[in-house]
Amino acid sequence: MPTRRQTLFALGNLFIAGGIAGSGATGVVQSSSGSSFRVVDTGDNDIELTPVNDPPVHVQTDADGFVSAITPGGVDGGLNTRAVTRFEDIVLLTNVATADLLGVYFSFEATSDVLSAATLNAVEASLQVTTAGKTLDSTGTTGDNLLSVSPVDAVADGVLEPGEAVPFGLQVDLVPSGDAQTLEDLPHSDDYDVTLRIHTEWPDN
Repeated sequence: MPTRRQTLFALGNLFIAGGIAGSGATGVVQSSSGSSFRVVDTGDNDIELTPVNDPPVHVQTDADGFVSAITPGGVDGGLNTRAVTRFEDIVLLTNVATADLLGVYFSFEATSDVLSAATLNAVEASLQVTTAGKTLDSTGTTGDNLLSVSPVDAVADGVLEPGEAVPFGLQVDLVPSGDAQTLEDLPHSDDYDVTLRIHTEWPDN
C-alpha cells in the first residue's frame, strides 16, 4: 500500500495581489502590491517547486530560486471576469527524494471569517491545476493524478523518479456553471485565504 503525504502551501489574497506560496522557504513574502503571503514549510523536503521559465513568468521566487508566489498578470490581477483564465505550465515540480514518486494530487481549501460557505465552495470550484493544456480534477486523492495526466516524457511510465520534474499551471474558471461554481469574479482579496494542498504518494518503506 503506497504511503501518502501532504505538503501545504498557503495562498493569501489570491491572485488579485499575487499569491500562491511555494516551497523551500519560510516567513513572509511581500508581493509587489505590498500584500503579505505566508510560506508554509512542513519540513517535507521531498518535492521542490521552481519556475519553468527563466526569467520567471507569472511567478515570484525567493533568494534560493524556489517559487514563493504565483502572480498571474502581476499586480493588476490578470483575471477576466465571466471567463476562463489559464496560466499554463509555469511551475516545475521536482522529486528531490530518494524514492520514486507514484502520485501527485492537488486540492484547494478556501477559508474566511466573512464569506459564506457557499461562496468559499465556489472559490474552490473555480480553481484547477493544469498541465500541458489539460485540466486536472483538483479534488485531492479522489481527483486526477498529475503523473497520469501529464504527457511529458519524464512521467511516461506514471512515475516521477528522483531528479525528474513535471510542470503544472493554474486555471481560474469564472464562468458560472450552475453547479458548485457560481462566481463571475473572485471575492475581494482581503476577505479570504486559500490553501493549496499537494498530496504525494510514495512506495512503502
